[in-house]
Amino acid sequence: MTETGRGHRALPHTADVILEAWAPDFPGCCEEAVTAVVDACVDRSGAVVVGHHGLPIAAASPETMPLDAVEGLIFVLDTERDVPVGADVRAVDGGALELRLTMADRTTVEPIGSGPKAVSRSGFELLTGPDGVRCRFLIDV
Repeated sequence: MTETGRGHRALPHTADVILEAWAPDFPGCCEEAVTAVVDACVDRSGAVVVGHHGLPIAAASPETMPLDAVEGLIFVLDTERDVPVGADVRAVDGGALELRLTMADRTTVEPIGSGPKAVSRSGFELLTGPDGVRCRFLIDV
């Protein structure tokens, strides 16, 4: 890993969007993965926060938890009136995570390109090391 701390970025892809996220710990990496998708689909600079939406992420398969968090985000984008504009991920009992999305009034955010339709489990990468946790995944748009 070359980056330190935490962050995310989009990488070039011919048809879809490849996103990378990294953080010192696993919940932070999941949080950055969700934030990467948010940043890829909405301009949140004028967002007016109207509440929060919590989602549990089961500990059944820890190595795919970043994808599970992103799938939860996409579900909320598709089903809720308000739009997720931020995320907080915390570890809870039994190895599970709690995803808490910050929600904004849909009329106060601007869409960027096509919205995410799904996250691909094919080609997903999760790396852990002394510098932290990193994941790379593809979003279908």
